[in-house]
Amino acid sequence: MRSRALRGTAITLGGTAGQQLLRLISNLILTRLLFPEAFGLMALIQTFMVGLQMFSDIGLRPSIIQNKRGEEADFLNTAWTIQVIRGVVLWLAACALAWPLSIFYMEPQILQLLPVVGLNALLMGFATTKTSTANRNLQLGRLTVIGMITQALGIVITIACALVWPSVWALVIGSLIGTLATVIAGHWFMPGIANRFRWDRSAAYELIRFGRFIFVSTLAGFFVNQGDKIVLGKLVSFADLGIYNIGFFMASFPLMLGAAVAERVLFPLYRQVRPSESPESRTKIRRARSLLTGSLIVLLGILAVISNLLIGLLYDPRYAAAGPILIVLVLMQLPVALTIGNSQLLLAEGNSRDFSKLVLLQAVLNFIYMLAGFWLFGIFGVLLVQGLITLTIYPLQQYYLRRHHGTDLQRDAQFALIGLAFAVLAIWWNWEVLSQFFITSRAAAPFLTGSWHPATVFGG
Repeated sequence: MRSRALRGTAITLGGTAGQQLLRLISNLILTRLLFPEAFGLMALIQTFMVGLQMFSDIGLRPSIIQNKRGEEADFLNTAWTIQVIRGVVLWLAACALAWPLSIFYMEPQILQLLPVVGLNALLMGFATTKTSTANRNLQLGRLTVIGMITQALGIVITIACALVWPSVWALVIGSLIGTLATVIAGHWFMPGIANRFRWDRSAAYELIRFGRFIFVSTLAGFFVNQGDKIVLGKLVSFADLGIYNIGFFMASFPLMLGAAVAERVLFPLYRQVRPSESPESRTKIRRARSLLTGSLIVLLGILAVISNLLIGLLYDPRYAAAGPILIVLVLMQLPVALTIGNSQLLLAEGNSRDFSKLVLLQAVLNFIYMLAGFWLFGIFGVLLVQGLITLTIYPLQQYYLRRHHGTDLQRDAQFALIGLAFAVLAIWWNWEVLSQFFITSRAAAPFLTGSWHPATVFGG
């Protein structure tokens, strides 16, 4: 088990790092071919597609990993049938939402873009369950290779389209090609049970029973993870949103690595080595979590220090304001690194109810903190939200984890001190650019201007 977990961790880290490197290369090329407005508009479109997917998520993937029937053909094919139906419904919902959203955001292009981008959801509805089975058994090598190859294909198509057609449509076409390649490759090259339409009533009952709380949590999770773009898409220009999204894109690298390990390694590990079973199990879990958290905090700390230099080195002057945005976002992710993997423990124990309560609370706090932060400090206030929410819900999260012997306050305190040291160093090193960013953002805040619709702050 230890060797499989370590191998799975290494494959996941290598694969995710490779995928993020491909994303970075693509982003650097595309920012030179497209204007910030294109990235802002695509970020908003993708936000609502993610929202539609999360609104209809009933936890099919974690159900397959967690359920004892997770390798039975009837169970897998019933899950696949539900997934196909969901994909069709998502695309129809995207078509229905296109017109009202184009009116709300006063952007006619949304009317054409959203139904086309929605085809990604329709295609992913036909994705094989073989990937979930491989994840369940920590067999991640082929899955990782397929992911990187199909991603690279999508990127090449996107860049080619941007050279010929330098607009947001280049991003749309590239995403569709990448999704189609992912679906086809999964069916052709992954080992396992080939999917076909099947409806087993007992399997459907188990899937829906486990997923009913997952649905609530993912619905709330959408507002936690995407609420910033929903709010900023209405309150700032698409140019500013595009610059913000560059900072968000860069800041997402470390936690994407951590989330991939938590989902693909820790979650299956929790299922097989439950901390509630024995002190030895808790020791194994503690080592795995400490390795993940420690690595993330060091990575985030270094990134926070060099963020502004990195943006200046990689991007042209149009995106310079992404530097301080990146610094603040990374600093706010340090508390998140302390708690990464906790949610997977609750799900592995079958406790989707408490997991859902936590995410629902995060969603409520997200909008309260975000609107208050924007009103007082402009975009700067929005950047603080992720860290503040994590600190607010920490006591309740630990209370729920304690029921499953999953708390480790001493470990958390040690890593918190290391994170605090990195934060102090990053703020001191970048004090001039951070203070100027705060002044600029604060000057455009509704608290001072009296308007919730400030002019473009960063985008020119």
